[in-house]
Amino acid sequence: MALFRYQAVNRAGKAVRGQIEAADAAAATADLRRQGLFPMRIDPAAEGRARTLGLGGRGPEQAVRSGTPRSRAVPDPEVRSPAGTERAAKGDRPAFFGLRLGEGRVKVQALAVFCRQFATLVRAGVPAARSVEILAAQSESRTLKRTLEAVAEEVRQGTALRQAFANHQAVFPPLFINMVGAGEFSGQLDLMLERAAQFYERERATSQKIMSAMTYPTVVLVIALGVSVFLLTSVIPTFAQTFAQQGVALPLPTRITLGLSRFLTERWYLALALVAAVVSGGIAGARTPAGRRWLGRISLAVPVFGRLNRKHAVAQFSRTFATLVRAAVPILDALDLAKKVMGNVLYQEALTEAQEGLRSGRTVAEVLGRYPRLFPPMVVQMIAVGEETGTLDDLLDKLADFYETDVQEMAARLGALLEPMMILFLAVIVGLIILSVYLPMFQMMNFVGS
Repeated sequence: MALFRYQAVNRAGKAVRGQIEAADAAAATADLRRQGLFPMRIDPAAEGRARTLGLGGRGPEQAVRSGTPRSRAVPDPEVRSPAGTERAAKGDRPAFFGLRLGEGRVKVQALAVFCRQFATLVRAGVPAARSVEILAAQSESRTLKRTLEAVAEEVRQGTALRQAFANHQAVFPPLFINMVGAGEFSGQLDLMLERAAQFYERERATSQKIMSAMTYPTVVLVIALGVSVFLLTSVIPTFAQTFAQQGVALPLPTRITLGLSRFLTERWYLALALVAAVVSGGIAGARTPAGRRWLGRISLAVPVFGRLNRKHAVAQFSRTFATLVRAAVPILDALDLAKKVMGNVLYQEALTEAQEGLRSGRTVAEVLGRYPRLFPPMVVQMIAVGEETGTLDDLLDKLADFYETDVQEMAARLGALLEPMMILFLAVIVGLIILSVYLPMFQMMNFVGS
């Protein structure tokens, strides 16, 4: 047994300091949580150096095993290694309508399958390095295959499993790395991998519903643009010659259509340059703090889709936070990891303020309650009850279930509603172009008839 000094936050949001005797920092964390305290920092009383919860490494001599845990887990919130520091900085990508721009990690579906298969092998008693090697051999993704081979080699050389995965942060997300660390430290690697697999499966199911709702309008918009360009560049020039020969006065819609046709046929290079400038400028702007904030506001303000994105963000936060808290990750570190998972910078800023609020003695619910546009009152109240009763992970899981179901149902209804609307939109675009061409013909027919 060892003596630890701790700093924690109680259920009322007050800062608490004291000492506790436990086998290690992980056991001290579990004991404090059972007392209704949320640990923020633990210092070994017998040593002069301070150890912040979640920032300690784990030596290679600690074996990965499954079964009854020796203690609850205290994983790393963010592993900094020579190979991973620069890659980790690239993980903060802007997101629009729930989609991450420039994401370079392994696909969520492949990661979920890998977690479940890894858990099965570990539960069967297969050593970690051998398990990773087996999964690398059967992986269909070249990136995942090469990375798993490197991880297996590092583990065989004595690197801790969590650190081996952390050395490849461009492929494996922080939440997965920390779940592996939690299982490695507590001896429940198979359980943590199962939870990670469930997390990624639910996240993929929700994202797929949103993608399905967005795919149809996107396809129709592309078709409408293609048909319009075809009519303006191939059909309209023929009518333009006829109108010029007849010398009739053209109405305004026809003049606009002929002007667009002339621009696309004679100055097509300017049109391409304009499109390239808009696209490159948009990408560059999305990488700036102001651009990410603007995209975040737009994604929540767009009619209908804004509500969908807000509900998806709340579900994503609830599921991530619940998974980390259940894995005994200290609440400050859990907020930090949840912040990195969120694609919307507005939610990231709110969670950053929640971290600062915890350090100053406020509760998570108290801080998030200041953002009613991001976190509905029901979410804030459920978090407050969870903090008061010590059941934060259970209530967050229930919130995630509720919002994920709501998102999937809303996406299904939205897809059914958008289909006829987008068909009508396509018909209107094509109809306006054709009508602008036939207006002069109607005038010519009236002139001849009179």
